[in-house]
Amino acid sequence: MTDLETCRRHILSEDYRDFIGNHVRTPFFESIMRDGQCEQDAGFDYKCFYLPSELTGPISLSRFSYNSIPKCFTPTSLETLNQAGILPVQNYPTLQLKGRGVLIGFLDSGIDYTNEVFRNIDGSTRIAAIWDQTVQSGTPPEGFAYGSEFTKMQINEALEQENPLALVPSSDDTGHGTYTASLAAGSGNPQEQFLGAAPEASIAVVKLKQAKQYLKDYYFIPEDAVCYQETDLMLGLKYLNDLADSLSLPLVVCITVGSSMGGHIGTLPLSYLIEGYSSKANHITVIGVGNEADKRHHYFNTIADISDNKSVEIRVGENVSGFSLELWTDIPNILSISILSPSGENTSRIPFRVGASAEVDFLFERTKVSIDYRLLVEKSTSELVFFRFDAPAPGIWKIVIEPLTLADGEFHMWLPVTEFLSGEVYFLEPDPYYTLTNPATTDSPIVVSYYNGNTDAVSQSSGRGYTRSQRINPDITAPGVDVPGALPGGRFAARTGASAAAAVTAGAVALMLEWLLYYENVPGIDTYQVKSLLILGTVRPRTMEYPNREWGYGQLNLYNTFETIRQL
Repeated sequence: MTDLETCRRHILSEDYRDFIGNHVRTPFFESIMRDGQCEQDAGFDYKCFYLPSELTGPISLSRFSYNSIPKCFTPTSLETLNQAGILPVQNYPTLQLKGRGVLIGFLDSGIDYTNEVFRNIDGSTRIAAIWDQTVQSGTPPEGFAYGSEFTKMQINEALEQENPLALVPSSDDTGHGTYTASLAAGSGNPQEQFLGAAPEASIAVVKLKQAKQYLKDYYFIPEDAVCYQETDLMLGLKYLNDLADSLSLPLVVCITVGSSMGGHIGTLPLSYLIEGYSSKANHITVIGVGNEADKRHHYFNTIADISDNKSVEIRVGENVSGFSLELWTDIPNILSISILSPSGENTSRIPFRVGASAEVDFLFERTKVSIDYRLLVEKSTSELVFFRFDAPAPGIWKIVIEPLTLADGEFHMWLPVTEFLSGEVYFLEPDPYYTLTNPATTDSPIVVSYYNGNTDAVSQSSGRGYTRSQRINPDITAPGVDVPGALPGGRFAARTGASAAAAVTAGAVALMLEWLLYYENVPGIDTYQVKSLLILGTVRPRTMEYPNREWGYGQLNLYNTFETIRQL
């Protein structure tokens, strides 16, 4: 194992490549590890490895397993408490629930810790700790090799200074983290008529660093996109859970990032870790569904028989630098592909060879397309065809899907989330369902879609279920359209998106944990039990059948949950 400073340099350096391994895949990495290489424990048998680029060579699926290459995630958003039934619970005389004794954790862009909504009446902070992965001048958390941890004591000391950032140099550049934390746990601001869902909860924040450039290049992610890599999220998740255990506090983790990468059945390493931590007593995870339902980035079809094929058309606009594309199907379906360019160049069928890569140069378009066939992707019974379109010519690209063997014939294709595209790329015949962003396809967490709380209308952008394996996600829906929240610098603004609904729900869960653990003296409760209680209290307009792909089992209403429990 390397010393701390060397390991920090490896984690931050563009000359090192980052990988994910577990007890199944770890022996491969251990075989190429040298003395002095860095690794970080992410929990549940997962490790993050940092290896020199000259040792690993180019990143490709022909050399590395699909799950070992970190995926990239982006933030899921750009009179609410009353709509969600939270305000009555806060004010009910015999309850007065405010989230006391509960820790709410965030993996996001940071937090404006100087904001009044994150302070007690005496001006002291309600933030238990911040792990800022982007600041290297301080001491990393115990067990981690990079970033700086700022404790409650340090934050309080900074708040007494004329220039707090000189002592605790952690800020929120985009405002996304401050906004979501304020919705979940912000104190009241009468002038703005603002109040968070759990205004007396403790707060913990991981400020995620930006993904390395080589990963953004691999996935063709635009230079200015906010992009977090899976390894940092995994380590951040471990930090929040370790912190809650050290403070002996119940934990609600609010996850407001998403990606269209992965098989949409909860098998990415991040999803696996979330599943593990969510199985622990009093550790509850809440995840938003993303904003991809109306973006035309998902395609679904069924091949009828062995002589059938399907032609998938993708519209590519001007000046698109590149994009990735994933095709998923379940074994024993095995599919092969051919590609037709806008000018009519045809690859014919690209031979199926397990673990092999093919590169096709379209001369007239000056476009390079690489194709990887992966059979038996980790922790799934799936085939993956992974595409990388480099400098795609504008126009209509056609991908012809042909069966080699066939069962139900169903297959899905996903383009990247909007934020990860440098221009217009979409399917001409899209399917708005199965558009939950990962990790909202994970089984145990509370997965929340969003609707307009003023009109009771489903948001057109809110990610829709189910998972590719037909598991019922989302579980519930919460307000997420034009929701006001705090921003850095004492400003307030209304925003729309999956992050808002997830944050409101995380605050509601904190109130429920406060009641169960401190009023009812329940010894412990897991995510499934909390999810079931929320589902019991949902409001279900009669115009829909439940569960459904947009709202799950209905609208979050915490007061109704308590009423339902009281009557049982």
